[in-house]
Amino acid sequence: MRFVGKYGFWLLIGMLSLVSCRQDYQSNVPDYPVNLDIDIEREYPHFVPSAPCQSLVFTHKRYEKDYIGYAGVVVWININGEYRAADLCCPKCLNRTKPIQMQGKDDMFPECPICGEVFDLTLEGFPTKGIADQPLKHYDVSYSSRVLHIRH
Repeated sequence: MRFVGKYGFWLLIGMLSLVSCRQDYQSNVPDYPVNLDIDIEREYPHFVPSAPCQSLVFTHKRYEKDYIGYAGVVVWININGEYRAADLCCPKCLNRTKPIQMQGKDDMFPECPICGEVFDLTLEGFPTKGIADQPLKHYDVSYSSRVLHIRH
């Protein structure tokens, strides 16, 4: 049991180091444009940093100027109250017509309907079962004047 604890500790350290360097990370998911501007105060007043572990899913354009990546975009608030965004495409299956499935606005463990991999949004989208060898593809997120900007 002590070996598992030590192994788990080093695995967590390794995963966190990958997250901190995610700007240099190359995902298997193809590059597609992402352009979403979300007026949090007007459109999703409950989606605020003081209420972490929530998510929003965008699988279709809301406005003509919107672009939603390869298979759609999931936006979530992590446990530190920070906005994050990733593509809904499983990096193992690469199927844009069957994106990972969210179970609800509080779901932080979406699952791929093809391979069954579960991704942990509390750990920045890393796989939990080990079927996939990459985390979800991340997108840049910024917040200004009550509007959340998601870009790639």
